[in-house]
Amino acid sequence: MPDGPFAFAPRLEPTAFEAIRISALSDTELDALAFGVICLDADGKVLRYNLAEARLARLDRAQVLGKNFFRRIAPCTATPEFEGRVRAFFSAALPIDRFSYLFDFKFGAQQVEIELVRAPANDRVYLLVNRKQFGAPREGLPVGFAAPLQAELAPGEAELGVQRDASARRVLSLDSSFVTALHQTWLKVAPKAWPGFTREWGWQWGRHAVVDLEADLLEKKNSTLRELPMREAMELVSQWALARGLGTLRFDFTPSRHGLFGMTLERSAVGEAVGHSDVPRCHLMEGLMEAICEHLAHRLLAVREVRCCAQGFDACTFVVAAEKRKEQVEKAISGGAETLEAIVEALRA
Repeated sequence: MPDGPFAFAPRLEPTAFEAIRISALSDTELDALAFGVICLDADGKVLRYNLAEARLARLDRAQVLGKNFFRRIAPCTATPEFEGRVRAFFSAALPIDRFSYLFDFKFGAQQVEIELVRAPANDRVYLLVNRKQFGAPREGLPVGFAAPLQAELAPGEAELGVQRDASARRVLSLDSSFVTALHQTWLKVAPKAWPGFTREWGWQWGRHAVVDLEADLLEKKNSTLRELPMREAMELVSQWALARGLGTLRFDFTPSRHGLFGMTLERSAVGEAVGHSDVPRCHLMEGLMEAICEHLAHRLLAVREVRCCAQGFDACTFVVAAEKRKEQVEKAISGGAETLEAIVEALRA
């Protein structure tokens, strides 16, 4: 066991249904899962590697795919208890196997539960990785036993213009002209497609953001977002947005008894980048917050911007509503409701 006390983390394991159908999921669908997924061939080569595993192992997927998992990516698994069990599973008749193991990373140790799932093609197997505990790095390990850091896996990448954050995620330094250029391009090529495109883009981004938020919370507080009170979880979302320069998010849960709540965004990076508009323009934030809120609420929600700083308002105002309220909310907005209070009054009427 690692030196020092272990902090217990909640289980983020797949359901039996998810385990059985895991090989049928697309890469995009695998990236939306909050637990790690690794696909290996019979030689141990990594064929698939989802976002959650990359985030929690602090490795770049692009540098992991095609490499031998037991020799290059996770040498701590080159043991009879792990590699031996995986290789035995290839010739076994069971569709699923489960065992516990201790992953050793140079930044810390992680107690995990591994679920081996047989793919329809017998030449590959899926490893579903559920983190259960997090601890400090173990001392006295043999040289080369702990998994390599990203900088060791891809040395010299900084000289090639690669930038990474504290969790080894690759980042880009882009100013708001990136959004401005994107908006202007869409207005030129497909002016009516901007709302739908950016909302979907934001929603897909939100699904990935949830993985980051969950991973950060697991590592720092050994908890999941859904275990927190809604207000506390949304405060973490606000901090996440603030750290990325998106603006300041504030929430108003006063009308929650009506099946909705409000959200304001001050100094919206998107709203300011697109310039003046006669209609709300933060569709990217609509999609982003819709994906995040749906994850927290564990049900379908609709996020709609009522007014935008691009229209000259001091802040962007959004309403977050239950799916069954979606049509009523959109009708209220199209009828001229520009505040949360006005929408509530329209729903009452």
